[in-house]
Amino acid sequence: MEDDTAAGRPIPAAELQLVDEDAEARAAEKAERRARLKAQLSSALSTFSMVALVAGSLVAGRVTHRWATTTPRFGARDIEVVGAQRTGRTAVLEAADIVEGRNVLAIDLLKSERAISALPWVARAKVSRRLPGHVRVEIEEREAVAVVSTGGLYLCASDGTIFKRIVDGDPVDLPVITGIERALFARDPELAKEQLRDALALLSDLAGSSLAGRVRVDEVHHASTGDLSMTLAGRGTYVWLGRGPYRAKMARLSAILTELERNHLDAAEIHLESDRHPERAAVRLRVR
Repeated sequence: MEDDTAAGRPIPAAELQLVDEDAEARAAEKAERRARLKAQLSSALSTFSMVALVAGSLVAGRVTHRWATTTPRFGARDIEVVGAQRTGRTAVLEAADIVEGRNVLAIDLLKSERAISALPWVARAKVSRRLPGHVRVEIEEREAVAVVSTGGLYLCASDGTIFKRIVDGDPVDLPVITGIERALFARDPELAKEQLRDALALLSDLAGSSLAGRVRVDEVHHASTGDLSMTLAGRGTYVWLGRGPYRAKMARLSAILTELERNHLDAAEIHLESDRHPERAAVRLRVR
């Protein structure tokens, strides 16, 4: 073996083995660092690519949305309004902000439904659309069953909702409910609604009795005591009913009116308020 040291002394085989092992360890460490760095770079590039993809998607999404909600291609051309009898097509579309040519995807359906439902005659509204340019508005209107006289004349629905003041063109051939003070609706709205529902229950019981079609009611009066009375249309007969339930009293009233008609008599007043003696009734005849 040749002399490989400065002192001319040969390196023992054991030391040569150690030197070789140290070199291999350093090489392995360098390889591991390179692999780790490569993995980190790969991860960073992957994350960057994902961020770029998401950002690109968001930008593309905004561009697509802007185009879809502004393009004339989706302009409203077929606008259908169903169920608007008293409200009118023009009033419905103005409330909903729906005009011909407006992009149907730009219409806020819930906002339009709320705006239409705020119209006096409208109980419920549904707005739907279909591409490329169809809009459908479905209206369910209230039915006026009575007029409420309380500091003015107002229309009332069967559920007790007072929904509008009477104007020209509104139905007026309805029973008028009186006796409920306007101030009560502000002071105790639940009590006012309860009194109103009592009067409506009376009208409902009459409509479901044998008197339906035979008599019409001009007025239902709610007394401060809670008793109800009504005035019959045409003949002007005043009927005092007292407290409910009223179905049995409707049957008694029907029998009394039948008997009066059979004897060609006309009653000015009929009193049915005696719950203690339901078989009795007081009748005051009209003087001819």
